[in-house]
Amino acid sequence: MIRSFLAATAVATVIAAGAFAQETTPQPAPAAPADPATPAPMEQAAPAVAPAEGHLATNIVGEMVYNGTGDDAQNIGDVNDLVIDKDGKVKSIVIGVGGFLGLGEKSVEMAYDKIEWAEREGDRWIVVAGTKEELTALPAFDSRPYGPAPAPAPAPEATGTPAPTAPAQ
Repeated sequence: MIRSFLAATAVATVIAAGAFAQETTPQPAPAAPADPATPAPMEQAAPAVAPAEGHLATNIVGEMVYNGTGDDAQNIGDVNDLVIDKDGKVKSIVIGVGGFLGLGEKSVEMAYDKIEWAEREGDRWIVVAGTKEELTALPAFDSRPYGPAPAPAPAPEATGTPAPTAPAQ
């Protein structure tokens, strides 16, 4: 019953949002002709931004990985994760290879210093020396060591009574 209600609510929300988005927005009134006696306001140009050295994690995760930059370059996987060492530096990247739309995909780890960055058609490419088959042959990445530490066992409560001992044999 609740699932039906939630599904109906979700559908109604999507339909209402679509209808709201289709409403036309009023166009601003055309500007009045400039009076030659008043100076025109100066338009400010956006300041030029110099490219930064480095990369944002959000620009790396999900990025396609290629085996070169030429016209025959092949997409051999995509970045699934970054491994950061205890000093806060990127140690390696986790690349998903094989599979289709994430199904049957195998995650492998590659040292960060083994990847190269290239510019192609106005886009940054992550390039590795190797083929999809070579990456697939690497061992599967195990993320378990990077998981949270297990919670410590609770300490026995101090009740004033001695803890039970094992029977003597």
